[in-house]
Amino acid sequence: MTLSENTLKQWEESMRIKLSEKQRIEILQRFGSEPEPYEWSEQDIAVQIQNFLGCGEFVKSVKGSGEQSDLPPGMDF
Repeated sequence: MTLSENTLKQWEESMRIKLSEKQRIEILQRFGSEPEPYEWSEQDIAVQIQNFLGCGEFVKSVKGSGEQSDLPPGMDF
C-alpha cells in the first residue's frame, strides 16, 4: 500500500488531527512509494504516523540484541 495525499487527508479527518505542511510532506515522502521489494501495510503506515506525531520521528526497529535492524531504509521500523 502507498499513501496518497487524499488518503492522508482522510486519515487526518478520521483521526481528528491536524498535520502541519512539513509533517504532511515528510509522511508522504516516506509512505508515498513502496520500499521495493517490500510493501507497506495499512497498519505499518498507521503505527508509524502515530509514532511520528508522538515523538517527531519514525521509530527504528532494533534486534533483540539492541542492534539496528537489517531491513532496508524505509522499512526499518
